[in-house]
Amino acid sequence: MITDADIKKIKKALTKTFLTKEDAKNFATKDDLKSFLTKEDGKRFATKDDLKNYATRDDLVSFKDSILSEIIKLREDIEVVIGYRDMIENHDQRIEKLETTVYQ
Repeated sequence: MITDADIKKIKKALTKTFLTKEDAKNFATKDDLKSFLTKEDGKRFATKDDLKNYATRDDLVSFKDSILSEIIKLREDIEVVIGYRDMIENHDQRIEKLETTVYQ
């Protein structure tokens, strides 16, 4: 059974968790904001029509996919170049061996 002490605890917990009427009085109302934002100020903000012209989530995802596919291609190219790096690094030594063998 719920006691009066339990009810007080619940009320105390609710006032800490949820917005009360007193808390709501601290927020600005539409009338309060009228003095801060004029029609000219409002024109600087984007409208719904303006936002329709920007990229959608699908556009961003497809763009991301195209970038990732290019990165994968670059990584594959780098792996190929790294594979030839050992041959390229010791080319001076290999050329000297060939020259000494051929010219003697």
